[in-house]
Amino acid sequence: MSSFGESRFALDDPSPNRLGFDLKRVMRTPYRIDDYQQTYFVIDSFEDLLRQTLNADFAPLYGELAGLSDLATDQILATDKVIDRGDQAYALARKAACSNGAPA
Repeated sequence: MSSFGESRFALDDPSPNRLGFDLKRVMRTPYRIDDYQQTYFVIDSFEDLLRQTLNADFAPLYGELAGLSDLATDQILATDKVIDRGDQAYALARKAACSNGAPA
């Protein structure tokens, strides 16, 4: 989370998808640095995140993912652990505003 506002959005808003953390899945999903996300990945603890990433050998993982395309930011795969399927209202409203000439 990058801000208090994003934390509230990620935890409380009905808009974003919330999926179980999977490192390969996370690495295939682009993210915006200037707006809220359409999908957030949920992990049980900070310790679990460190366990899965701190000593990981990323070289084979990068090789495995090199031939795969990015996933759409709102895409849910059949293999995803869906915690909450969001209504995407925030992203749809932003897209509509942009198509009407408003800044992104």
